[in-house]
Amino acid sequence: MSKERYSLKEASRIRKALRAISSLNALVYKVSNGKIWGKWGGKYPIMILSVFGSKTGKVRKVPLIKVMNDNKPILVASMGGMPMHPNWYFNVMANPRIAVQIGSEKKYYLAKKLTDDEKNKIWPTVCSFYPDYDKYKKNTQRNIGVFSCEEKAMSKEWRKWISENIDRGCDKNELYSILYHEGFHPELIAAELHIRVGDFKLQPEKKKSTKEENIQNMVHAFKNAHKEIPIYTDVGFKKDKLNKGLHQKILKFYEENSASLQVENVAGGYIETDGKGSASHTIEMPNDLRDEVHQSLLSKAEDWSGIRLLPTYVYGVRIYNRGAILKPHRDREETHIIGVIINIEQKVDIPWALEIQDHQKNNHEIFLLPGEVIFYESATLDHGRPAPLEGEKFVNVFCHYMPYLKEENNDEI
Repeated sequence: MSKERYSLKEASRIRKALRAISSLNALVYKVSNGKIWGKWGGKYPIMILSVFGSKTGKVRKVPLIKVMNDNKPILVASMGGMPMHPNWYFNVMANPRIAVQIGSEKKYYLAKKLTDDEKNKIWPTVCSFYPDYDKYKKNTQRNIGVFSCEEKAMSKEWRKWISENIDRGCDKNELYSILYHEGFHPELIAAELHIRVGDFKLQPEKKKSTKEENIQNMVHAFKNAHKEIPIYTDVGFKKDKLNKGLHQKILKFYEENSASLQVENVAGGYIETDGKGSASHTIEMPNDLRDEVHQSLLSKAEDWSGIRLLPTYVYGVRIYNRGAILKPHRDREETHIIGVIINIEQKVDIPWALEIQDHQKNNHEIFLLPGEVIFYESATLDHGRPAPLEGEKFVNVFCHYMPYLKEENNDEI
C-alpha cells in the first residue's frame, strides 16, 4: 500500500486554495459557456458539476476534468490524490440529483457510485481522458470515488402526467415531492411546474404499495365500474408468437430445473388424468423471469384488447403429463380477464388442441407449437383440453392481465 503524498495539514491548505479557484473557474465557465477557462492546464476539457450542499441545500458548482463513457459523464473524486475526499463527493452521496454543464449544454442526471469492480473496469477509460489520474491514485491510500451518471430527462409520459394532475387541481407541492422522489432534479421539476425551486416544500416520500396491494385496489375499482365483464374483442382470441430470445430463456430455465418438478394441485379440479400418476407438474419461476414475461407481452396484449392492462400473475412452468385432461372452464374473473398461453415445449404423438368458444359461442380448436402463444379473454370464454394428452409432455406458461382503471377518490395522483 502506497504512502500518502500529502499530509492532512498540507492537503487542508491546498483544498482551501482550490476551493476559491474552483468557484471562480465555475463562474467564468458558466458565463462564457466554456469558452474561457474551459480547459485544465490549457489542454484537458473541463465540465461543471452542480450539486446540492448536504448541509446547506444550496447549489455548489465544481469544475471537473471532462470524462465520458457511452456519451455520459463520469465523476472522479481524485482531488489530486490527497488523503481526503473532496466536499462534492459527500454532497453527491447525500443527494445524487446533479447537473453537468459541458460547453453551453446543461443536462440533469442521477449519479451512482461505482463499486470497486466497476471502477476497475472503467479506469482505463478514465485515464484516457486525463492520464494523471493514475498518478493521483498512487499518491493516496484513499479509495478514490468514481460515479457514473444516468440522464434523468422529463419524458412525454411524465409531462402528460403533470398536465393531467395540474388540471385536476392537485397540490404542486405534492407533485413536486413525487417527482423529486422519482429522482428528478429540482430545477427540472420547477421548470415544468413554472415555479421557482425555493417555492416548494418537499413532502416525505410515501410508502409504495406492494404489487398485491395494487392488484387488489384495481380489482375493487373494476368491480365498482362494471357489473359484468365487458367484451373487448370481436372474436375473443388471437394466435401470435413469443419473442425468440425469451422463449429460449424460459426453455433453458425449464431444462435446467426439470429435476425440481412438483406435483400440481389446481384449484377447482380442472386438471385430471385418465392415465397413471399426476396429471401435471409445475416448476416455480423466479420473479425477475415472471416480470420479463409480463412486460414482453404487455404491449401486444394491449394492442389486441384495445385497453390499458395491469399485469397480475404469471404462473410457473406447467408440464401436462400423458393422459392429462384440462376440463372446459373460465379463469378467475377478478384478475385473469386477459390471458396468454405460452407453449414452451412438447413431445406429443398427435397435436393436442385447445378447445375454445368465441363470443358467438362457436367452437374452435387451436394448436400451438413451441414459441407460439394465444391471447384470449380468459374470464369470459369457455376453454379447455378435454381430449386426453397423447404424448409424453406438453409444457406451458400462463400469463394474466386485467384492465387498468383508476379508482375515484383514491390517494394516488
